[in-house]
Amino acid sequence: MATDAPPLQASARRKLLARWLPDTLFGRLVLVLAVGMLATQFLTSSIWLDLRHTQTLETPTRVAAERLADALQVLARNDQDPQALAYLTGPGLQAQVLDQAQARLPVEDAELHQEAEELVNRVLHARLPQAGQAQLRRLQLLDAQGHAVPQSSYFGLNPFTVDYGLQIALAPGRWLVLDTQLSPGWHAQSGWEVLADVLLRVYLFRILVVVLLVLLAVRWVVTPLLRMGQAAQALERDVVAAPRMPEDGPREVRQAAHALNRMQQRIAANLKERTHFLAAVSHDLRTPITRMRLRLELMDSADLDSGKQKLRGDLSCMEGLIDSTLAFIQAREHQGPLQQIDLDALARSICQDRQELGQPVDIRGHIRAPVMGQPLNLRRALDNLIDNALRYAGSASLVLDEDNVFAQVYVEDRGPGIPPAQLERMRQPFERGETSRNQNTGGHGLGLSIVDAIAQAHGGALQLRNREPQGLSACMRIRKRPDNQR
Repeated sequence: MATDAPPLQASARRKLLARWLPDTLFGRLVLVLAVGMLATQFLTSSIWLDLRHTQTLETPTRVAAERLADALQVLARNDQDPQALAYLTGPGLQAQVLDQAQARLPVEDAELHQEAEELVNRVLHARLPQAGQAQLRRLQLLDAQGHAVPQSSYFGLNPFTVDYGLQIALAPGRWLVLDTQLSPGWHAQSGWEVLADVLLRVYLFRILVVVLLVLLAVRWVVTPLLRMGQAAQALERDVVAAPRMPEDGPREVRQAAHALNRMQQRIAANLKERTHFLAAVSHDLRTPITRMRLRLELMDSADLDSGKQKLRGDLSCMEGLIDSTLAFIQAREHQGPLQQIDLDALARSICQDRQELGQPVDIRGHIRAPVMGQPLNLRRALDNLIDNALRYAGSASLVLDEDNVFAQVYVEDRGPGIPPAQLERMRQPFERGETSRNQNTGGHGLGLSIVDAIAQAHGGALQLRNREPQGLSACMRIRKRPDNQR
């Protein structure tokens, strides 16, 4: 039971997730992109808050450093008279000269305190290069009542002021001590006004713009998929009459549409072939059945033996047609795993068998590389080509050849050949070069169709061409290795 719990929990989670997710691809893409963009916006806001945390004191710290420089200049112009500092004293600013340095207050954020002190000295030395090293003895935030508040008030909505305590040595036993309170620049607006501005302008407006752009972008991306889905539904209703799927949009969609169009073509061709196939079988079976019916009606006891013999001939004709039909169907079906075959040895074995039967069959050329195929089907294909050559020409010549991809077996004869206009049609089922419909002279019209089906099952095809000055060359090309092993 313990081992079944994780799969059950995973299945329950998937069902719960599917229940809350949009049902369409359009909705899911919109959700993913919108959530991603909003997450990016929140991340940007967090970066802004972090920058505010580290840089919020920069402006008031610079002002405090400038005030310290002003105090030093006043003392320098008035012979270090402390009374001159009275001109600088006012609300939020007090400067005085003392006999000793003031104690530093405890620091809440040591890193922030050090950065502020370094900034004070940079600004001070930029104006007064000969000045000494200033000390930041106090840095704290004060609320509206003047009470110290923690530095987390940076992120609050209530206004605050920054209280600075600076001191710098003038001479041994003399210190300039400056205390000043300054406000950050953005506190010209209340915190609530700033928050409302951020929510409306930064978030609400941007969210609306982002969602609109996401809707348009996803609609643009999904439109080819929607068209492909509609075409697939039309294909389901009527394979033959369904329009071709538009092969546009992204490469993946074009590839899928192209594959579906090819599948539609193959299905339509198969249906057309099956219809033609059944019509031809029905037509060819009607003749022997009609003969059998007439013979049974006209048969009397005197002609019993002769009638039986003729009926056996008609039954043999029907049996041959059925066997050829089954062979054609089997050639188009998958016949199990492929095997490594020495096609050269197979062809020579077939020729030797024919020669032992006294049939004029010869062979030349070589196929040295093995091929992957189905031995029984390849033997059947070669036998059909040889039988076809013997039937129409009385002899057959096999020529073996190969290239880097294909192995070719040519079966050539010196017969009458095929009219050029009929060469392509002769690979179709029940098409005969001899038009009498007599199985004894023209066969059943399935021999070349079987060869072509077997060749296609091996990644190749049957090619027919007439020879000069006469004769036919039938080339069975098969791929040495299947497509998925190249």
